[in-house]
Amino acid sequence: MLCGFLARDILVLRGVLVAAQLVLAIYAVGIAVPAITAWNALFATINGVWVVLILRERRRVHVPLELQPIYDAHFAAMTPAEFLKWWGLGREVAIRDLPLTRDGVSPASLYFILAGTVRVRRGNTTIIELTPGAFVGEMSLVTGRPANADVEPIGEVKVQRWNRTDLDALRMRDLAMWTKVQSVIGADLVRKIQRGDERLAER
Repeated sequence: MLCGFLARDILVLRGVLVAAQLVLAIYAVGIAVPAITAWNALFATINGVWVVLILRERRRVHVPLELQPIYDAHFAAMTPAEFLKWWGLGREVAIRDLPLTRDGVSPASLYFILAGTVRVRRGNTTIIELTPGAFVGEMSLVTGRPANADVEPIGEVKVQRWNRTDLDALRMRDLAMWTKVQSVIGADLVRKIQRGDERLAER
């Protein structure tokens, strides 16, 4: 059991604990102590179930060909299984003539641009135009504050959209997954800042 708790990998930890608790259960049978037998059999069963679940999560998962470029370019911080789970929370939609976010209003969704271009404006000033591979509404998600700009499609855009309620639920139930999502969003914010700096340098 000590070796199990010293293991860094959770799968190794669970596997060693299963072996240790089975040994204790067998020993308890030999010395006729049913309470120790029952408890260790229960612990071995619980850890055995976790071993199966972890193996299922780690089994090789293939990203569909149509999503592979998106995964490689923007979501490599996630495992393929995590990416497919995250992507499946959203829905692909086409938007035309409707704003994605409004200044001073908390967006109801997070968007990832798949095709087309959106214009980010503050008042009458265009700040930047975003193309496929960029998130929209991510700043509000990170800060918890209303959006600080209007984001409007130029013509029709296709986006992957995640409802805010689904994202809040993910944050509550799977902190490890949410940390990966924040990492991806953070990388997107850095790219946008770099683009802004490049535009200022051109001026």
